[in-house]
Amino acid sequence: MKLTNFILFQLAWFVTIISAAKGVPYIGVAYTMIWMLFHLSIMDEMRNTEIKLFLFTAFLGYLLDSILVVTGFIAFPENTMLGGPSPLWMVCLWINLAATINLSLSWLKRRYLLAGAMSAIAGPLAYVAGEKLGAITLLGNTSIFVVSIMWCVAMPILIWASDIFTRQQLIQEQMSILGWEKSK
Repeated sequence: MKLTNFILFQLAWFVTIISAAKGVPYIGVAYTMIWMLFHLSIMDEMRNTEIKLFLFTAFLGYLLDSILVVTGFIAFPENTMLGGPSPLWMVCLWINLAATINLSLSWLKRRYLLAGAMSAIAGPLAYVAGEKLGAITLLGNTSIFVVSIMWCVAMPILIWASDIFTRQQLIQEQMSILGWEKSK
């Protein structure tokens, strides 16, 4: 299951980046949504945790990439825009990443320093790859450094959020078993 998760993550990344670069970003958005529905169907027991993680990651990703756009560190070509300042397809990439945290990247759980260090390298590499494919533009000499710092902080936050959401679900399940469910 972890290998399938990793392969589908990579495929979604390429479909989303290439479709954005070709000026049809809605293809990547649609593909990511289909992949996320499939992901949720196989994560039956963790579905609520995954949904919370997707929503949190979408918000964080939109916020961070929008800050990078507004402050002039990255830009998106006009034909890649679908929303803004950070386009919807870029938010889908963040959600796509969130789908790996409890599966193919689960080995990073509670390893915040390692997650930050690895993401400080992998994050900027993904942005550079996106630039080479024509979906994003890195502006200025310091943009790679700023993106690296952003990812060094963002990935540990995402892993921490996943841990919190997982604990919440476990507590709710235990309360349900004990008959301590919240009244509606």
